[in-house]
Amino acid sequence: MTLKSAIRKCKSTFVLLSPSQNSFVLCMIVCLFGLCPYPNAQAQTAEKKEIEIRLSEMGVTIKPADIEKARIKEEEIKLTASKSLDKMESLISDLERDARAMSAYIDRLQQERDNYPSQEVNSKYLELLDKEIATGKEKRDTDNELIETYKDRIEVLQDQSKAYDEIVVLLRSILRLEEALLTSHEQAPIVRKEADIARSYITAMQASIKEKESVMSFFSTRLVEIKVKVSEEERDLAQYLETLKAEIGQSAPSVHAVQEKIDSIVLWKKAIGSQWIMIFETRLETSRIRYDKAQLELRNAEFNAAFLAEKAKRLEEKVKAEEVVKKQADLEVAKKAEEQSRKIAEMTKAEVEKALQEAVKKGEEVAVEQILTASPEKKRVLELEADVHRQSGLVAKRKEELITDGMQRFKDVTEYKELEANIGLLLSRSLTTKEIDESVKKMEAEKKRFLEAIKAVESLIPLVQEEKKLASDNCVKFKEEQSKIEEEVASFSNKELVRQAREYSDTIVRALEEQDGLISARLERLTERLKIKKYSLTLLEKTKEKLINMKAANIWTRIESSISVQTVSELYKDMAGCYGRLESLYSNIPLQIKNFIVYISGKRHAVTFWIRLCGLTGLIAGFYFSKKHIRRWSAFKIQALYETADAPYYRARLFPSLLFVLQKSIHAMWLAIFSLSVPGIFSINTPFIKATRYVFIFFAVYKILKCFLIESFSPEKGDKKLVTSLAYISPKHIYKSLNIILLFSFVSFSLIAVLTIFGYRNDVVELLWFLYRVGISILILWLAAQKTLIFKLLPSAETQFVKLIHRIITVIYPIFITFVVSLFAIRILGYQVLFYVLLKTCIKSFAFVFIAFWVWKYLYHQLVHVRERRFNRENLSKDTVAGKRFQTITTIYHVALNYLISIVVAIIIIRVWIGTFRDAVGSSAAPYLVHKIFRHIGVVLGTVGSGLRYRFILEEGRYTTPIKIIVALVVLFISFFIARQIKKLLDEKVFYKLRLERGLKQTLSTLIRYIVIGIAALIGLNIAGIPLRSLAFFAGAFGIGIGFGMQNIISNFVSGIILLFERPIRIGDVITLEDGTLGTIDKFNARSTTLTTPDGITITVPNSKFVENRITNWTNPTSRMRGSVKMGVAYGSDIALVKKCLMEIARQNPNVRTYPEPFVRFSEFGDSALIFELFFWADDPGKRWFTMSELNFAIDEVFKKNHIEYGFPRRNIHIRPVAPSQTEIVQDHLKEEKTETGHTPDSL
Repeated sequence: MTLKSAIRKCKSTFVLLSPSQNSFVLCMIVCLFGLCPYPNAQAQTAEKKEIEIRLSEMGVTIKPADIEKARIKEEEIKLTASKSLDKMESLISDLERDARAMSAYIDRLQQERDNYPSQEVNSKYLELLDKEIATGKEKRDTDNELIETYKDRIEVLQDQSKAYDEIVVLLRSILRLEEALLTSHEQAPIVRKEADIARSYITAMQASIKEKESVMSFFSTRLVEIKVKVSEEERDLAQYLETLKAEIGQSAPSVHAVQEKIDSIVLWKKAIGSQWIMIFETRLETSRIRYDKAQLELRNAEFNAAFLAEKAKRLEEKVKAEEVVKKQADLEVAKKAEEQSRKIAEMTKAEVEKALQEAVKKGEEVAVEQILTASPEKKRVLELEADVHRQSGLVAKRKEELITDGMQRFKDVTEYKELEANIGLLLSRSLTTKEIDESVKKMEAEKKRFLEAIKAVESLIPLVQEEKKLASDNCVKFKEEQSKIEEEVASFSNKELVRQAREYSDTIVRALEEQDGLISARLERLTERLKIKKYSLTLLEKTKEKLINMKAANIWTRIESSISVQTVSELYKDMAGCYGRLESLYSNIPLQIKNFIVYISGKRHAVTFWIRLCGLTGLIAGFYFSKKHIRRWSAFKIQALYETADAPYYRARLFPSLLFVLQKSIHAMWLAIFSLSVPGIFSINTPFIKATRYVFIFFAVYKILKCFLIESFSPEKGDKKLVTSLAYISPKHIYKSLNIILLFSFVSFSLIAVLTIFGYRNDVVELLWFLYRVGISILILWLAAQKTLIFKLLPSAETQFVKLIHRIITVIYPIFITFVVSLFAIRILGYQVLFYVLLKTCIKSFAFVFIAFWVWKYLYHQLVHVRERRFNRENLSKDTVAGKRFQTITTIYHVALNYLISIVVAIIIIRVWIGTFRDAVGSSAAPYLVHKIFRHIGVVLGTVGSGLRYRFILEEGRYTTPIKIIVALVVLFISFFIARQIKKLLDEKVFYKLRLERGLKQTLSTLIRYIVIGIAALIGLNIAGIPLRSLAFFAGAFGIGIGFGMQNIISNFVSGIILLFERPIRIGDVITLEDGTLGTIDKFNARSTTLTTPDGITITVPNSKFVENRITNWTNPTSRMRGSVKMGVAYGSDIALVKKCLMEIARQNPNVRTYPEPFVRFSEFGDSALIFELFFWADDPGKRWFTMSELNFAIDEVFKKNHIEYGFPRRNIHIRPVAPSQTEIVQDHLKEEKTETGHTPDSL
């Protein structure tokens, strides 16, 4: 249906109003004139459903109206062709007549040419005659060429009419598809082959169309060239004739005759040029008709192929349906047979039970009689009789077991038939992906049940085989005993007892043989049951594989798009013709108003109309007054909520935002409610009303979402935004992007809904959906273009875990963008199911991430709450040692929680995506290239797996594989991590409570770490399958290598172990090495020890140095050290005051220990001072070093206050006169010369 027909459908209900009117009033008036049930707008009554045939391969539906349209088009083409044919025949007749006349005229010219030389010789005139004859012949040939062109055009027009006849016949055949399906279902393979042949014919037709396109292009180019060539030839001919006329001059017989010939030549040449242009125009038009005919034939071929494919499909479905019916019939037969066998088995079982009871009863009687009799011969016979009854009971029991197994066998057969019928019925239907998943789950449950049944039957078979063997052995043994019984009874005196004994013996043999046969029969029944169960299991596995292939086929089903160049062309034509149609619609308004007035003037409809009008007026009034009330109420509530202080989130922001949305979108909501209510009031449902209703509903939804968007992200809201956590993340970008998405969606949905309701062209609607998907994908990519938005949603990258998440997002972000683009590309290409499957998997992944995020957030808050509660309960401070230690432990738990949740979510998401790709790509229903790539990947992975499972044979029949070695290495790696975490936990949990010293903590932690790693190494070797004894040779060779090449390393390692056990030095000890280096022990390693000097320099010392060399330990066994300060006072000082001052200084220093007490020692009488020494004790070498400096400062200060002088060396110097030196004599002599001469000598 085109836009023209769609607008024609609107004419009966559409009324145009002045644009100056109010929009709401406009809507009401449109509803009044458009919705009133006048005769032209009454609801359509239900008509009889027409025959429709859906061609699934083309995605079109054939209706009888299509045949009518094709027939009308055929008549139009035939009428046009008939007119063209009449015109062509008339033109051909005229051209043939002209060609005959031209031939006669050429003959006269040729005769004149032949006779002219006998009268007068004039070469130029002869040249003119030859030119006229040649032009005439060219004109005749051109006429014949144009005749052939017209004949070709006639033939093409006739073929075009036949093509339209064929499409009408084909459409009628398609509509009679149901009648064609009455043929035998054996025709299905033949029809399928015909469909394949028809598809190959489509390919040939496509090639033919391309060829005809090239022919059209050739004739178009050739026509342009001919027009240029004709004009050039006419111009050259005119110049040539003028020159020739001038050369002939007065030598010709008649100047008038020459001019006539020149005029004839020019006229004929113009006619020839026009005819050639006509020829190529006709050929171009003919080629276009051929192209249209080829297009029509291609369309016919596509319809024919789709028709044959649909016919084959339905025949195959008919075959499947017949097979299902047949299986259902077989199932009914099997059920009846089972019922009959059950009844027979019950009767037989009752007889067997009765025989068993009789055998037991007779056995009891025989036993009583055997007790009462005194004759040995009689007792022997009674023993044989009792054995007969016992064997009879065993036979009855075997029969009962056989009957039970037989009934179970019939039940298994019926179950197999029922399973086969249900599977056939299941596979005969077109299943959705969800139904296939549910069916696969049921198949898995049934498979599990059959496996259990198979195990039960397989467990019974060995027992029955043992029973059969035992029965056979008993039969053989009794036959051997039977000869002994014969010899025994031969000595009996009573012949009757002999006869009875022999009879009982034979009966026992027959009973034993019968038992053997019954057990064999039961074994056969069990074997049959096992086969039936295995057949059922195989059927389930094959069905599961078929269902998986069906799922993959559904996923890769492609819906061919009906969008083409013609779609855009038709849409452009309809849009170009809209103005004229709107004028026609506008001119139709008076007629509609007149019909409306006539309708309401009638007594029959007037009362109903005015009642409905009153109802509509009341509805409008209610909407108007309720709108005002709701606006005032919402404004009052918003103001009250904003003025509330310290209100929770839902009162401070959520409720005001909802009221704001209600206030701003009340118009749109009332319009939507009004559009839904009016059709109910006036009982009418025209296309225009449906379209208006959908547009108003979409507008209301758009308005509500727009208000929510303003409340959530609009920069104008400031701090009152609904989504406060995103307020700092580029709100302008988010608001702008989402606003454009909402507006684009509203316009697209409204336009698509209107065109769909009015039945516009399906390809145009599909084109609009295509444009909407492309636009939405571009807008979403634009919204997600700022990667910083995602980073701002995360916490600051302060921890290693958050940094890891940032790196993962940086890597995954371009992949995600590519995935989104690919997803929409898949949808655009027509793979709808694949698109929805991938989208569903993506949504699942986001849902898992969202749930994991909230679980992590909840657990994190619980950890924080526990930590705060512990701090409050124990009055701990975060700055204290205990507080820091507890905070470290909670940090460890936090990190473990982060990694645990991340690993679990990653595993779940990977499993989900692997399942999706396995279902979508792993099946043979996938495209060839995709399936080939996936299969090659599987081959590569299989090869890698085989290599990892390759066995390296070791001694004692043991072996190892690369995968075992990898697992062992993983275990060893995990053990390193566990050892490190155990060390941290011991330091924070155990050693802290035991209050161990630092060195002992390090020793125990190191030993535990070595033990854990050693145990893990043994476990890894066991997992790898490497026996320890096989390592003896390698250990010996390794020991020799160590002895020669690694002796220093092993020496340091052993020295480290000695240091750990003997502990001559500990972590934290202050030591002095042999070379005088002073430092604090910071860390013990396997090969070396780390020292830190007072200058903060780290020194690594091999462990062997601590064992072999002399080391001074300042803090072992205790860190308490004695220090001394030496000073000298002047002779004559008050030594008692000196002692008192020094003791007072020592007592006042907080770093000086009170026990042992400090003391002052008068050391000696020095050369220039009295020497005193102040001895004191400090807690560690560091305090000792600082205390000595502090005491020196204090001593200087106190001595100055008490006027105590320091003693320092003093010397008395005695100066004696001596004779002048030789230098002084020379200098005096020089001075005298200077005085005499008045100048200084240059040199000595």
